[in-house]
Amino acid sequence: MNQASQIDQIRTQLSQQRANDLAEQIDKTGLGDHLCLIYETAEEQLAAVVPYIQLGLERNEYCAYIVDDRTLEEVQGALISAGIDVKSAIARGQLSFLTKREAYLESGAFDPHLMMNFLDHAVHEAVNKGYTGFRVVGEMTWGLGNECGCDRLIEYENLLNEFFPGSKATAICAYNKNRFSPEMIRDVLRTHPIAILGNEVCDNLYYETPKMILGEESVAKRTEWMIQGLKRHRKTERSLENAIQVRDNFLSIASHELNTPVTSLKLQTQGLSRLLRSTPPGESIPREKLENSLQTTERQIHRLSKLISNLLDVSKIGSGKLSLDTEHLELNDVVTQVIERTSELARAAGSPVEFKVHDTITGTWDRFRLEQVFINLITNALKYGDGKPIEIALGIDNHCAQVSIRDSGIGIAKEHLERIFERFERAIPASTVSGLGLGLYIAREIVHAHDGNIDVDSKVGHGSTFTVKLPIKPGLSCAVTH
Repeated sequence: MNQASQIDQIRTQLSQQRANDLAEQIDKTGLGDHLCLIYETAEEQLAAVVPYIQLGLERNEYCAYIVDDRTLEEVQGALISAGIDVKSAIARGQLSFLTKREAYLESGAFDPHLMMNFLDHAVHEAVNKGYTGFRVVGEMTWGLGNECGCDRLIEYENLLNEFFPGSKATAICAYNKNRFSPEMIRDVLRTHPIAILGNEVCDNLYYETPKMILGEESVAKRTEWMIQGLKRHRKTERSLENAIQVRDNFLSIASHELNTPVTSLKLQTQGLSRLLRSTPPGESIPREKLENSLQTTERQIHRLSKLISNLLDVSKIGSGKLSLDTEHLELNDVVTQVIERTSELARAAGSPVEFKVHDTITGTWDRFRLEQVFINLITNALKYGDGKPIEIALGIDNHCAQVSIRDSGIGIAKEHLERIFERFERAIPASTVSGLGLGLYIAREIVHAHDGNIDVDSKVGHGSTFTVKLPIKPGLSCAVTH
């Protein structure tokens, strides 16, 4: 592949990544949301509205597209390219395309109140037909024409902000930045709580309530709105600063943790090289030295492999790609095998492990993923157990299998109990105990993927008890709802 082809491939990959990022952000919007799309090119416009319509079809919403700036062929072609079966969606009555005269100018002129009646009727009709809601994209370039009433666009957008909250409807109002005046784009931003700008979906700091737009809000309330807006903005900045700090701390810890086994492997390799050079030709290398070196190498390779696996799992969880390969198995057997696999660690820690089995429990789970959970919890108990016994109990609580792992070690302060399940978090400084701070986070996500729950009860100086609950039968849930 020549350099030009490589550059084109990289550009395509980056473009696809940006499209995926935008689609994920749009996925977080829903019924009750009123969005504006400020775009400059057809590609920018379609990159936003295509996943928006696709999401509505997937959620069993009735979807309408009011065409004006683009042609019908352009819009349908973009939807088809995204894998949407447009013909079938139209045939089953879930997708329709309208012109400006079939929607905004049905009465011959634009009347915001008549348009609200049109929208209200469309929502009720969609719900009565069994759809979960109504989703619409409106291309707004018709407002640049000479049709009577176009000067009332902002009045219409203002009415929408009274209509959407709590409704079973959502809309994108699409404005071409190159064609509308700066004054109009300013007012569009004032009247939409959410704005799509390029590849970003933004909570709109400049959104004003309908009463503010109409000048009906008191100065005191408007001032309070401005203060709250500044506070929200600063809170977002602080969250970003904290996220950057967490990232930097993690990179520092990860570099140290990954470097430790690599350094050990390097030393072992150098030692073997020196041993080979110092051994006269024809003489054999002492077996004991080779075995010791190989054992050390295997331990460091295992440690390095575990660190890399944890990082890969975090990546999968973050992208929603953590999959389960379930089978019918005995939970007793899974826990017993994990105890055997961690027996060397238990001996090294001086902590005997006692396994109490009250029932033989079978269910449909992912063996490999559950092994990860229990390995993380048992090694965690050994690490913080202060050399005292570890108790593991298995039983049934209602329709859930329950595994508890108890240590009598240093315990966890109350203020850290929720935080320890988050990424890169730990209850004690990284300088005290090694690790990336990912084990409990990965364990929680695996348990949640099984519709289960993981909890901890702890007191400083008295140890910790981690409890995992898993549904015995598919379709049931042990997850805690708030």
